[in-house]
Amino acid sequence: MPAVSCGSRAVGRILMSRGRRFTSGVAWMSVGVWAEQAFNFIIIAILARLLGAEAFGLVAMAAAFVLFSEFLVRETISEILLTHDTLTPERMNSVFWLLALLGAGLTALIILGSGPVSGFYDEPIAGQLLIGLSPTVLMISLTAVPVALLRREMRFRVLALRAVLGAIIGGIVGIGMALADYGVWSLVGQRVVMTATNIVMAWGAVSWRPSFHVSGHQIRQVLHFSHRIIGLRAAELVAVQSPAVLIGAMLGPVSAGYYAIAWRVVETASFLTITPLRMVSQPAFTAVTRGGGKASEMLLDVMRLTGFVTFPAFAGLAVLSEPVLVLLFGQKWIPAAPVLSLMSVFGMYLCTERVQQTFCLASGQPGRLAVLSWIEVVLAAIAITIAVPYGVPVVTAAFIAVFLIMWPFKFANLAAISGQPAVRLALLHAPPLISAGIMAAGVVGCLAVLGDQANIARLGVGIAAGVVVYTCLAFVMMRDRFAVLKALAARV
Repeated sequence: MPAVSCGSRAVGRILMSRGRRFTSGVAWMSVGVWAEQAFNFIIIAILARLLGAEAFGLVAMAAAFVLFSEFLVRETISEILLTHDTLTPERMNSVFWLLALLGAGLTALIILGSGPVSGFYDEPIAGQLLIGLSPTVLMISLTAVPVALLRREMRFRVLALRAVLGAIIGGIVGIGMALADYGVWSLVGQRVVMTATNIVMAWGAVSWRPSFHVSGHQIRQVLHFSHRIIGLRAAELVAVQSPAVLIGAMLGPVSAGYYAIAWRVVETASFLTITPLRMVSQPAFTAVTRGGGKASEMLLDVMRLTGFVTFPAFAGLAVLSEPVLVLLFGQKWIPAAPVLSLMSVFGMYLCTERVQQTFCLASGQPGRLAVLSWIEVVLAAIAITIAVPYGVPVVTAAFIAVFLIMWPFKFANLAAISGQPAVRLALLHAPPLISAGIMAAGVVGCLAVLGDQANIARLGVGIAAGVVVYTCLAFVMMRDRFAVLKALAARV
């Protein structure tokens, strides 16, 4: 009961001060993310059937370098605009031009590095794909500031519409190219057009326009903040993309394709379950700080909701991986099922870690988290290299084991920043984790009883059984989560 009271009071204070903007933001981001991911998933399912594992593997191998560069310009330097400091034209201009220079430099490096990348993979087309994808880096760097301004102002309706429209237009182009026999280039066309659409929507929604009115003081402040967050973002992306690079180089594009599709499913599930709350929480954390409140109290409620929503989703995905893959992508993707089951465990970690990361960024203290993330990267690369001879599932298991081993250190870092005991933070996830485990066992039992039924029957029964079991357990073990949800719903 104390947890319920504390949780309700914390949410109540936040929502009384920032009220409907916070809840409306979560709602709009949820609608936008779910719609975007629904369209993306339909598009990827169609393209997976049309193109096959090798095409996805080749793009995953090349895109790893582009995605790394995109991450460095997407939510890095512009994150300083979401801190509690007052915005000035000089700061916004400084951020914009630093990002433009970084984006242009990274794009040039990608183009120059296309030859060595082709040699590394021993796939000539990999370098060509790298050049084809490279414009997205500069495009994203030029739109990071307007996106940050929309997030700071909690204008999530615009961001939601932007995401959905980009997914639709990019998908139409990608499918059209696939039907016109452009092969692997269909995936390139889809991504470039989607990014271009996002740029137009973001700039059309803000009145601010860049000028050359900058100051040396602001540039120094931005750089002082940015080097830590760039390190954090770089580690985050290297961690999730390094398996595709190493698997592609050592086991070939087909194996990389199986890993890539499993990661795509997990990434989509994480977007659907946690991104709306995460995207709204960061400006809300900073808004609370600006108002003199304690963001750490809100953190507890956000963490309660995170485990409550994400753990059962990924536990269900782990035990239903084969029927999910067959129904979405076809029989030829069955070899990816063990990888997807293992990656679902990583999905649980990923969602909780991203919430922790959001709080660290809002507090302006990403430094220690960046160091821990780079330690994860190094250990994961070593583990993957050792495990590669044993196949993709073993590689995936070794990769995930590193992050689970490092997880307690992430909680200790969060505890130091938030002022909350690390044990208390970790134990917030115990009830949903236990409940999700029991739920998964129940689903496996139901599938065993069904035997060799059609995949759609197995999936339907598995989902229904999982929902019933988890809901019953939640009413017994997690009443505090319902109190938080009730507080949120009261403000919608």
